Parts: sequence; structure tokens; C-alpha cells
Amino acid sequence: MSDIQLGQPYVLTAEGGYGSGVGSVPPGAVVTPFEIVPPGTAGVGYSVEDVVLASYDDTVTLPGALVNRTLAIAASTFNGSFTLQADMPTEPTAPEQLVPSSPDPAPTDGA
Repeated sequence: MSDIQLGQPYVLTAEGGYGSGVGSVPPGAVVTPFEIVPPGTAGVGYSVEDVVLASYDDTVTLPGALVNRTLAIAASTFNGSFTLQADMPTEPTAPEQLVPSSPDPAPTDGA
């Protein structure tokens, strides 16, 4: 059984997003799974495994408009591509503090 938490927001963390072309989902998009259906469920499409149905507020496909879309994603793909938002870092990780190095001393041999 899957550990996907229905009703909880997930962030797309897969490099390159999900899908391609018009209607693709960009990295960082937030989706909310609302149902997991078995393979062969009418209207969902062919699959040999459970399918996650998730809602996604698309603001990319039609610039200036919000389109609520329903996504159907194989459970294994969902598990490998999305991270529970609650498990994401809450603050951006600060870059490592770099200590400026002291400049090289001037050559003393006249070179």
C-alpha cells in the first residue's frame, strides 16, 4: 500500500518537471492528491498499477489565468517525483559562508 497522504499538498521535485509541452507540470508545482484508484478504473487511462488522482492549480499553461486541472499519475511515478510539502525545508538553505582569502604576498624577488 502507498504512503501517499490524501488531501495533503505535495511539491514536484523531479528535475525537469512532469510531462512535456503544453499542459506539463513545472518543477516546484504544488499538487494535492485526492484519490488513489486501482488499475483499470474507467476514465483514468491504462495502467498496470494504482493511479494517484491529484488536483493542480495551473497558472502556466494560460498566462494570467488559473486552471484547476486533475492529474492522473502512476503511484510509483508520483512517489518518485513528488515530496510531501510538510517534509520540505521551511527556509532556503543558506549558501556556505566563504571566508575571503588573504591576497598572495607581493613577490620579493623583484619578479
